[in-house]
Amino acid sequence: MLNWTIPDFGAGILILIIWEVFWKAIGLWKSAKRGDLIWFIAILLINLFGILPLFYLWRTKQLEGVLKDFQNFFKSRFQKK
Repeated sequence: MLNWTIPDFGAGILILIIWEVFWKAIGLWKSAKRGDLIWFIAILLINLFGILPLFYLWRTKQLEGVLKDFQNFFKSRFQKK
């Protein structure tokens, strides 16, 4: 008799959830600050693992600044003293 088991995908799913929440929050924040109601609603309603917020940030030329801020944050946290 075959014993079918379900693999443990917990860590992978957690990483995807964190990825989604991070990019969705950045996209929502930036679109709200700029008054882009259509983009805000689209990002809020469409769940594509961060693709739509990334596209918004790239299209409005804000992605590079966000990535630099993100990089600087981690450099300051893990820099040797």
